[in-house]
Amino acid sequence: MKREDISDAMAQIGDDLLEEADAARGTGDVRRNHWKGWAALAACAGVVLFGAVRWGGGPAEPAPTPAAETTAPPETAAPAETAQPAVTPVPTVDGLPMLTIELGEMGMGFEGYMAYDSSELVSGNPWTEEAGLTTLPVYENPLELDEYGQPAGDRTAMEAALREVAGRLGLEGAEIEETDWGALVIRGEGLTLDVTATLPVTLEFEPTHALPEGYDFGYHAPYDAMEAAGEYLMETYAALLDMETPILSLWGGDYNIYREQGYQIEVYEGAGDLTDQLVGYHFRRVAFYPNEEGRLWMIRFYQADLSHKLGDYPIITAEEAEALLEEGHYITSAPYELPGLEYVEKVELVYRNGTLEGCWMPYYRFYVRLPEMAEEDGLQTFGAYYVPAVEGRFLTNLTVWDGSFNT
Repeated sequence: MKREDISDAMAQIGDDLLEEADAARGTGDVRRNHWKGWAALAACAGVVLFGAVRWGGGPAEPAPTPAAETTAPPETAAPAETAQPAVTPVPTVDGLPMLTIELGEMGMGFEGYMAYDSSELVSGNPWTEEAGLTTLPVYENPLELDEYGQPAGDRTAMEAALREVAGRLGLEGAEIEETDWGALVIRGEGLTLDVTATLPVTLEFEPTHALPEGYDFGYHAPYDAMEAAGEYLMETYAALLDMETPILSLWGGDYNIYREQGYQIEVYEGAGDLTDQLVGYHFRRVAFYPNEEGRLWMIRFYQADLSHKLGDYPIITAEEAEALLEEGHYITSAPYELPGLEYVEKVELVYRNGTLEGCWMPYYRFYVRLPEMAEEDGLQTFGAYYVPAVEGRFLTNLTVWDGSFNT
């Protein structure tokens, strides 16, 4: 495999790794975020800030242990009460828990997309600026972290997710193996299913599956070819998708350092209204991955646990978010402060749903052209800058946010 193909393969399959590093898959939506390297700059200037959201109050403080009663006769003395830890009330507004953005550190590159023009960057996001949404759900992240700050595997949840997909393949009751690194695996004829602590289930084919003649499913296939391949895959694997209203989502359009453009094929659950579709787009999706010969190599199933819903929160408009962006109330991993609103070229509504986020909430993601990174041939880098979509009265620390590099 050539070096550039290895690079592309990593970009294609690295979603869960990026999420574990709190790539905002967005990045909040963290899909195939491209994290540009800037090692020399980082070495001089320090670390990158990222945002994680938590909800509610701080840790509970133990209550003083009440003294045992001593005034009653021994035979009728009341037993000492068992001390109960005090529960810190969760601050609420209009019955909804307050949300707090916590800034942490990470030492990798930044979320940047390379294109000659921002119009080349496409997605299947069903949201538009004319959508008129007034509320969106916020979910508590159910993943627990271990002592190293990494997602701790919930064996029951992992096994349930694995068996759910295995059932679609006719592998009910198949033996589950556990790897040395904690993944669960089911092996079938010509395929392997596995699930990790972050819960996406990955189906890998061996040997890989060829698409019919005439389809182009390569790393750098053009948009029209990938769209046709996506429609074929969506139809061929409809039973495996197990969706009421599957919608093809073709996204990407950014370039690598070799000026090669690429797109990613996904399908998401599009049943219901626009809110349901946004949730499906971010949390109920299936991704198809080729190998270097353009054969189907892998399918990944994203089925997040959304049972811990905090509520439906009022959201601001994109225009209101842009005003906050101008004031510096944003989160970014880009190494430059916002150069000005005239450099903002695109906006979309996404969920930051990385595994290290305390809760999964909506943000406006602004694509900002970084003039410092313009190439001589016209290739531009667009950094991702995030502003929370939830109204500020539900956020405890909006006024202290500043996503600039040196904060």
